[in-house]
Amino acid sequence: MFSLISRLREPLSDEGRAGFAQVMSLSCIVGVVRGFSLISFIPAAIALTSGEAAWGMSLHGWLIMLAVCAVASFVLEYVLAMRSYVVAFDFLTNMHRAIGNKIASLPLGAFRADTAGKTSRLVSRELMMLGEIFAHMYSPLIAAIVTSLTMLAGITVFSPVLGVVCLASVPIVAGGVWVARRCLLSGAALKEPPARELSHRIVEYATKQGALRACGRSASYEPLQQAEKSYGAAARRSLIRETMGQIVNGMAAQFVVVSLICAIGLLAVGGSVSPVEAVVAIGLLLRFTQILVDIGALASAFETRRPVLDLAHEILSAPELPVLSDDSSLSVHSASSSSVALDCVSFSYEADHPVLRDVSFRVEPGTMTAIVGPSGCGKTTIARLIARFYDVDSGTVSVGGRDVRQCDPAELMAQFSLVFQDVYLFDDTLEANVRIGRPGASNAEVEEAARLSGVDEIVARLPLGWKTRVGEAGRALSGGERQRVSIARALLKGAPIVLFDEATSALDPENEHRVTAAMDALRRNASLIVIAHKLDTITAADQIVVLNENGRVVQIGTHSQLFAESDGQYRGFWEARSRAAGWRLV
Repeated sequence: MFSLISRLREPLSDEGRAGFAQVMSLSCIVGVVRGFSLISFIPAAIALTSGEAAWGMSLHGWLIMLAVCAVASFVLEYVLAMRSYVVAFDFLTNMHRAIGNKIASLPLGAFRADTAGKTSRLVSRELMMLGEIFAHMYSPLIAAIVTSLTMLAGITVFSPVLGVVCLASVPIVAGGVWVARRCLLSGAALKEPPARELSHRIVEYATKQGALRACGRSASYEPLQQAEKSYGAAARRSLIRETMGQIVNGMAAQFVVVSLICAIGLLAVGGSVSPVEAVVAIGLLLRFTQILVDIGALASAFETRRPVLDLAHEILSAPELPVLSDDSSLSVHSASSSSVALDCVSFSYEADHPVLRDVSFRVEPGTMTAIVGPSGCGKTTIARLIARFYDVDSGTVSVGGRDVRQCDPAELMAQFSLVFQDVYLFDDTLEANVRIGRPGASNAEVEEAARLSGVDEIVARLPLGWKTRVGEAGRALSGGERQRVSIARALLKGAPIVLFDEATSALDPENEHRVTAAMDALRRNASLIVIAHKLDTITAADQIVVLNENGRVVQIGTHSQLFAESDGQYRGFWEARSRAAGWRLV
């Protein structure tokens, strides 16, 4: 538990850590006041029944003492609650910021299919559960521990025998808490994996409605139903284990209560305590036992938050791509910064399953390089390695003559504009989605980028023009229109290197013509690296890199050079395309 607290303190700011120290101190003071208030009932009862002073004070004095303790407890607990909330808000603020900064710094290759569901769970409901530790759990736990210790000291002063019995009850209650904690952890271990899977499937079901409806599966999506069944079964097994733990914990507490009452009864029968003192002591010891049970419940509640903390730790400790040391003072913005070179690059997503093997080629500044090859040969992987979504297994990828592993990630990404087939638009206006490329651009620059990319035609026919909202993921626009917006972003950003990944493979002829024209516009000021299945779009490329199915470079040259090689793979692509041109559906 205390290791959990130590990890929770890490995201706190300096002010939050100072507040946390204050919470600890105030919790201890509150615990002492509470414990002393409860113990004060023993001498007050003695003074009430005997009419004489008890423990150095009269009944009147003890009543005043109880009143002072009540006022002090009210003031201290109010201040403690306020400080606890301040620390909780500091934790939530810094934790959200830390997760956001971490996500922004992770390599793009680190994002998997379940990342959205896992992260959305964490930053919404589950992170609040961690904040509750500071707001509602930590200070009550510390106060309860100090209260029990104070009461134990007072009870021992009143009756050493009762003190020993109370001390002996602590490990019994602790044993019950330990069993409950183990059952709780076991139950959480059963429930957490299917809970993550269910969260992922819900996000998937909500975001992929188009594909599901096209397949007639929107009403009964089997993976989601299976995830629900798995989670339900795991939740039931988890509940059974947690219930068994609570039963054992409750039995341990009841055993302690009965034992203490028997001990007081024996002391009363033996004349060691008066009947009034026995009644007061029984009430006091019942309260002592309840505090021990509360400590166990709070400790168990801490453990329910551990999976959430582990998930946060998993995200925050995810490895970032390292930046290698470089003795050179040159930055990626130096001369020839738009050149790209791959030298003997090999890469695999999984061990023993290489995607690229010994790939080498160079892209000169201001030129257009096309990469072609059969599906699965590693064309998209090359684009990802150039933008450093991943690091190569061997060889080097250089931009501007510098190994990308020696570049600051933000500085490297500033060199690229990425235009992919699957374009994502934010739920904002058309203008805002274009301006993401360069927020500080003038209106004239935005309009010029729109003209070159064909977005001006979209603006002209939309009812609100530039101020039209495109909807979540740009659903108000067609695929070709979203592609044009993506190209407008690239034009506006003005990066020296543009990566086109299958940008025209699913477009109609009109949109394809506009995209091709925009590529020509980009080519005037940037180096283009184009990955395409449609060979028509790359005939004007300065060089074409041909990959075989094993991820090796087999040909490099211009269209005319490669087409002249009658037995080459590129010539084979063109002949296959020519044969397919006459195909028709009947």
